[in-house]
Amino acid sequence: MTKHIANWKLIKQIAIEWMPKNNDKRISLEELEKLFIAKHPERNPVNVSPDTRMLTVNSNSRLSYLYIFGCPSSGKKIRNSHLENNKEAEYPRKSSEKNEKDFFFHIETEDSSLFELYDSKKHGKWKIELDRNNINKLKKIE
Repeated sequence: MTKHIANWKLIKQIAIEWMPKNNDKRISLEELEKLFIAKHPERNPVNVSPDTRMLTVNSNSRLSYLYIFGCPSSGKKIRNSHLENNKEAEYPRKSSEKNEKDFFFHIETEDSSLFELYDSKKHGKWKIELDRNNINKLKKIE
């Protein structure tokens, strides 16, 4: 039996393959969904949008993915299997190209919603921190 690959990993793979072939280096959510359906017809595309936003450093939607960031809205730290040695998540959690889930940067234009590969030199650094009410907040730091 083959190991199941998460949809978000397939979305990244599609973007990595598609972007170099296109001069703009940006991809719309609609294009990602079409490519996902074409490449993985056996998969349900319903999560392409939320998974893409989960991978986007400047998307508030990613704040709800507690298993990635390690802290529910109550402020209680939880174990995070994605971190080395199953450590508790550190706050604030800063964006990094080394983190496999810091992949896209969202650009809203007049006509469309586009995603490009995250580059901290171009897009700045982002962090997820707890506010004084122990709620996850997204903030640009550079």
